[in-house]
Amino acid sequence: MESELARRDLQLEAAEAASVAKSEFLTRMSHELRTPLNSVLAFAQLLRMEDLTPEQADCVDHILTASRHVLDLTEEVLDIARIESGHLELSMTSVPALEVTSEAVELTRPLAERTGVSLHIEIDPEPVLRVRADRQRLLQVLLNLLSNAVKYNQPGGRVVVTCDDAGSDRARLVVADTGGGIRPEDLWRVFEPFDRLGAELSAVEGTGVGLSLSRELTQSMGGRLDFESVPGRGSTFFVELDSTTSNGEEGEEKA
Repeated sequence: MESELARRDLQLEAAEAASVAKSEFLTRMSHELRTPLNSVLAFAQLLRMEDLTPEQADCVDHILTASRHVLDLTEEVLDIARIESGHLELSMTSVPALEVTSEAVELTRPLAERTGVSLHIEIDPEPVLRVRADRQRLLQVLLNLLSNAVKYNQPGGRVVVTCDDAGSDRARLVVADTGGGIRPEDLWRVFEPFDRLGAELSAVEGTGVGLSLSRELTQSMGGRLDFESVPGRGSTFFVELDSTTSNGEEGEEKA
């Protein structure tokens, strides 16, 4: 029995050491990648301001698009490393749900207009619903959900954001789309990092990290992120958080 316990302790220590090493590696690599990527972006932006031929401008646009894609991926991987290492700082406060949702929708609207998808918010302004969250991180989660709902929708499709009472002093922010939905056999893959369910073979841009990161961020805020999907009819993702009546002006806490 003692030998078995000692073996398990060693395995646990090895697993913890491997996790720490992985987080440190991801953090260092993310920082190392950001510096040259920012330089590439800066020089490409300067080059784009020059008097270029259409073919040259197209090439520079490809550099900018690819660089931003890799930079986004780097930032998301860095966030995951911070969460796993316990170094992610959160400023938990009382956040007006309609306010942060409206901001996320407006930031997503240009993407929706380019793809012909309509965005709608169906949240009553009164009474003001507030949730306990880090405002910037909640905005990041909603932006991920909204951008996915738009990108994987159909032309002329709809995305609707609502809010439900989840019971036990919990609120649920819901993002529903009219896209193609997810096959039952693929449901387990949705929150797997870098797994885009075959979308990497399409023209739809993405890193495959957004949903995994969003779930980690939501859990770090004491919440839950989950979804339902019907093939051919669309998907519904929801963020469940503690509701609060505080005005959020005081009582901010670090987590």
